[in-house]
Order: sequence, then structure tokens, then C-alpha cells
Amino acid sequence: MATWIVVYFCVWKGVKTTGKVVYFTATFPYIILIILLVRGVTLPGALQGIIYYLQPDWSKLGEAQVWIDAGTQIFFSYAIGLGALTALGSYNQFNNDCYKDAFILALVNSGTSFFAGFVVFSILGFMAQERGVDISEVAESGPGLAFIAYPKAVTLMPFPQVWAALFFIMLLLLGLGSQFVGVEGFVTGILDLMPSKYYFRYQREVTVAICIGLSFIIDLTMVTQGRTVSWTTSRAWWDISPSP
Repeated sequence: MATWIVVYFCVWKGVKTTGKVVYFTATFPYIILIILLVRGVTLPGALQGIIYYLQPDWSKLGEAQVWIDAGTQIFFSYAIGLGALTALGSYNQFNNDCYKDAFILALVNSGTSFFAGFVVFSILGFMAQERGVDISEVAESGPGLAFIAYPKAVTLMPFPQVWAALFFIMLLLLGLGSQFVGVEGFVTGILDLMPSKYYFRYQREVTVAICIGLSFIIDLTMVTQGRTVSWTTSRAWWDISPSP
């Protein structure tokens, strides 16, 4: 609930307010990533982790699951089909160079994912050396990497509370940034479709409140037993499955 309240007061006045907040939520995680990378590469075993990250296994290209995971990542990271990019792009000037923006978005998005891999696998390499096992045994995929493997690795580092706090602050800010975009895109579409004759004072504020209230109710299903993983998997399959 606290997160949704923060989101409400960040987007209720429009894209100008949201843009100011995003300057912080989008740039601060990069600072944390750099700090974690500097710390990670100084740990013993970091080189082995980075080599494991960069060394390709070409046989995986023959597995359908690899392509499914890649497609899922692209769909989610670029918010394809969600309408958020279209809604936010509608605030640009008419003569804005959208091709340049799309090119920059692709470079920054994929570049960030590639850079974050060095941060994660340098510390996973340290974790593997501490346990005396191969890194493939500690490198998990999906939610397990962020919420199980990485936190375990952090506990093995000096001053684990500091690194754990930085890591989860970064996750929190990334999650808030995604929520800003999702809510803004949804609300923009609703307000654009609403006829002008139905305009009333505080229209946007009320619309954002209703949207966030419904989202909070839907989110309650995520705290029930067994719902988190099943919902994530179902959503991924829905996004990449062909339309009838």
C-alpha cells in the first residue's frame, strides 16, 4: 500500500511531475550498480564469474526455452504491447525525432542489462569460490537470482548489511520507475478517450486514484500462497503467445 501511495503522489499531477521523479529513480540505480561492480570485481573469484557470464554456450541456441526467455525479456523490458511508450511519446513535440529516441532506448535498455550482468556474476563468482562449487550451481534464473542467490552471496561479503541495503534500494527504485510508467500510460489513455463534455475538476487526480486503487486490489493476489510464481509464468506465456 505504501508503494502505491508513493506512486500516486508522483503521477497525480501529470507527466511533468513524473519526469522530475524519474530523473532520480532512473539515474540512482546506475550509481548503485557502479558501486556494487567496483566492490564485486575486487572479490576473489569475481573473474571466474565474469568469464562464466561472457562465455557462450552455443548449444543452448537449439533449445526453445532460451528463445522464449529472450522474447519474454524483450517484451517486458521494452513494455511492448502495454501502450506505455505510445502514451508517453504523445507528450513529445509534433516534430520530435522518434526514430532517434527508439534507437537510444534500445541501446540504453540492452546496455544496462549487459552491464548489470557483470555486477551480478562477479559476486556469484565470489559465492561459488567461497562454497567450493562450480558457478553453474549458484547461478539461478528468474526471480531466484534476485531474491535468493544474490542475497545469499551478499551475506558472505564484509559488511553485508550495507551491500544488501544498496541492492534492495536499487530494486525498489527500479520497481517504482516501472510503476510510474505503467500508471501514467494507462491513465493517459483513459483521459484521452474520455469525451471533453465529461470533464470535471480534479479529473486526473480522481482517475489516478481509481487506477491505483484497482491495481492495489489486484496486487493482493500476489501475497497468497503459490500465486507469485504462477502469475509471473502465466503473464510471460500470455505476452509471447500468438494471438488467435
